[in-house]
Amino acid sequence: MIRTQIQLRSEQIQWIKNFAIERGISMSHVIRESIDSYRTNTERVRGLNSKKKKALKAVGAFSTELKVKES
Repeated sequence: MIRTQIQLRSEQIQWIKNFAIERGISMSHVIRESIDSYRTNTERVRGLNSKKKKALKAVGAFSTELKVKES
């Protein structure tokens, strides 16, 4: 592992400390798990956005103009 430093707001530190104590794990473990969770979610959203773009492109390729009959 690589050691790093981050700056957090006091309420963030307090939440991390409380969460870590409740679960009997280190603050570092909480932060690493949070980053992993954030990364997983971000990658999932990117994948969904990519699929959405492909689907919209496909839908657009098959659209047709409707002709309105004049009476």
